[in-house]
Amino acid sequence: MRSSLKCLSFYFIINTTLLNLYLFSQLYVDQKKSNKNIVNKQQYFGIFNNIINKKQQLFYKQKSNNEFLVLDWTAKHHMFKEQDPINCNFSHINLDYCQSKFHSIVNNTLRLHLIERCTRLSQLIIRWTYDQSYLKQADLIAYHSIHMPRNDLPILIRNNQQQQFSMVYILESEVHSLNGEYWHKIDFPMWYNLERSYPEPATYFNLHTYLNQLFAPIKIPFSKKITTAPIVWIITNCHAYNGRQVFIQELMSYIRIDSYGKCLNNIKSNHITTHKQSNSILYSSYKFVIAIENSNCEDYVTEKLIDVLSSTSIPIVASRNRKPDYTRFAPKYSYINVYDYKSIKDLANYLNYLSTNETAYNEYLWFRKLSINKHTSSVTTKRTLTENLHLADEILGVNATMRKWLLNKETSMNKYCKLVQFIYTNYWKSIYKRKKIDRPTANEVCLPRNDLVSYFLLTRS
Repeated sequence: MRSSLKCLSFYFIINTTLLNLYLFSQLYVDQKKSNKNIVNKQQYFGIFNNIINKKQQLFYKQKSNNEFLVLDWTAKHHMFKEQDPINCNFSHINLDYCQSKFHSIVNNTLRLHLIERCTRLSQLIIRWTYDQSYLKQADLIAYHSIHMPRNDLPILIRNNQQQQFSMVYILESEVHSLNGEYWHKIDFPMWYNLERSYPEPATYFNLHTYLNQLFAPIKIPFSKKITTAPIVWIITNCHAYNGRQVFIQELMSYIRIDSYGKCLNNIKSNHITTHKQSNSILYSSYKFVIAIENSNCEDYVTEKLIDVLSSTSIPIVASRNRKPDYTRFAPKYSYINVYDYKSIKDLANYLNYLSTNETAYNEYLWFRKLSINKHTSSVTTKRTLTENLHLADEILGVNATMRKWLLNKETSMNKYCKLVQFIYTNYWKSIYKRKKIDRPTANEVCLPRNDLVSYFLLTRS
C-alpha cells in the first residue's frame, strides 16, 4: 500500500512539474510573439512615417526664382515623357525685348516687375515631372487630351503672388481623340492646328531639319528610279477613317503600286522600318509615294509628308475643301492631290504620264533646282533656321502660303519652351482673360467618314 502511495505521489510530482514547464514555455512563446509584433509595428510605423516625411519634404520644398516646374498630370497614362530638365534656349530674350513687351503697362511698379521677370528667362531652368505631390509648386499643369480627367481638374492658384497655368496637347486628329469638349477649361490648347492653337501650334514639323531636307538636291535622279512600279505605299492602318485603303485598291487596278505594309501588301522586303522611323531611303527609289493621312482634317499633316519630301520624291496626298490645305505645309506644285482629278482612272493616267516624262516629272521638284538655291550642292549641308527661313523667302516668296502659315507659326521649340517664353513675356491677367473655347469637332474640321470612297467610287460610279 505504501509503495503504491509513493508511486502515485511520484507520478503526481512529475506530472505537475511537466505541466508547469509546459505552461512556462507557452508563456515564453506568447511573450516573444508579443515583443515581435511590437517590433514589427514599430518598424512599420517607422517606414510609414519616413514615407510621409519624404512626401512632405517634397511637397513643401520651395523652388528658386530661376526654376519653372511643368507637371504632366497625365504622364503615367501615355508615352510622351520629357527629359528633365528641359533644354530651352532663351538667349534671344534681352532687356530691350522685355521692355518692348510691357511698355503699355501703366502701373510703373507692375511694369518693372514684369520686365525683371522677363529678363530672368535667359537663366531659367525648366523642370518636368509627373509627381502630383508637386501640384502646389507647379507653374504649368499639362494634360494629354485623351487622358485629361475632364470634370476633376485640379484647382490652380491664380493671384499676384503665384500664377499657375494649364495646357492641353494632342497630335491625333479630331476623329481619333477625346475630351475636346473640355478644352474651354484650359489656358493653352496646343495641337497641329496652325490657326486655332494658342499661343503656338505643336506640329509634326521640326523646321530645323525639314527645311534642310526640303531644299536639298535630288537624291536619285529620274533615270535611276525603280521602273517596275512608279509608286510605293507603306501603311499599317488598314481601316482608315477616310477609306484610303479602298481608294488605293481601286488605283492599283490602273497603275502598279508596291505596297510594303500590312495593307494590300504585294511585296516583301527587309528594308522597311517601323512606323516610328523614316522610310525616306526606300521612298527615294520611287517616283511617287502615297502620303494620304488616315483622316482629312484641318491642318492634320503628319510625318508622312515629311518623309516623302525628305526622300526628294513626289508625294501623293488627299485634300478637299482645304482639309487639310497642303499649300500651308509644302511648296506649291510640289505634290499630287488626288481630289484634283475627276476619277481614279484620270489620276492613274496622269501618274503614268509623269512616270515616263522626265521633264514634266521634274517640274514638281522646281524648288530644289533653282539657281538661287546655291547652298544645296551637298546633301550634308546644314543651315541654321534663320538661314533656311531667308532661303525660303527667296525661293518660295515672302507671300507664299507656306511662308505665311507653317514657317510663320512653327518656331520649332519644345512645346513647353514655347509656353514658358509666352508666359514670361506676357502679363498673366491677359492670358487668364482670353476667351477659351473647346476643340472643334470632327464634323466641323474633317471630311466625312469614307469620303475618298464616296467621292470617287459611289457618287461617280
